[in-house]
Amino acid sequence: MLAYIITLLIYIFSYNLTYFFTNDQTISLTVKFILTILSLVYFRDHFRFRIKFSILAIFVGALVAAEWIFFSNFNHFFGAVTSNGYSSVDIIIKLSTGVILAPIVEEFFTRFYFLRFIIDEDWRQVPLGKFTVKSFIITVLFFGLSHNMWIAGLISGILFNILFYKAKDIESCILAHSAANLLLGIYVIMTQSWHFW
Repeated sequence: MLAYIITLLIYIFSYNLTYFFTNDQTISLTVKFILTILSLVYFRDHFRFRIKFSILAIFVGALVAAEWIFFSNFNHFFGAVTSNGYSSVDIIIKLSTGVILAPIVEEFFTRFYFLRFIIDEDWRQVPLGKFTVKSFIITVLFFGLSHNMWIAGLISGILFNILFYKAKDIESCILAHSAANLLLGIYVIMTQSWHFW
């Protein structure tokens, strides 16, 4: 349990803390990337998964990317920033973090651990993909409200939860999340829609 919480906190706060002290975006992104990898390596027994291909997961990822792009048309409601303050190194780190690290950290915490913990404190005994209304609502709200474009985040949370219930494995959610972030990253770079980052 602590492995998921600690890794999530490192992933969320390491950038802001580093930026507070250095005021340098590249250093802060690099520190976040390195500390998250170190946490995943340190807690590797808790983050075990096998890479597997799933058409359904890729489809869900594409759907998530599409709905994020759709809701970006309303980004003025979210106070989104549209200027690019990213160097080439920043873009590589952001894309790598979004495609590799974010799906692992966020899916293990939200669906593998938190969703099951809401059902029963002895969460390891809860089968993967077990559905309850309470766990569904709480994890969707958690996931959605932890993103700046919260409406798109809520819809993503719903889609990822449904995939988790259908596939009954964390690998499908990681793949879908990774596919969504890759497609969004490509979209961001090609259209210079930096408000996603």
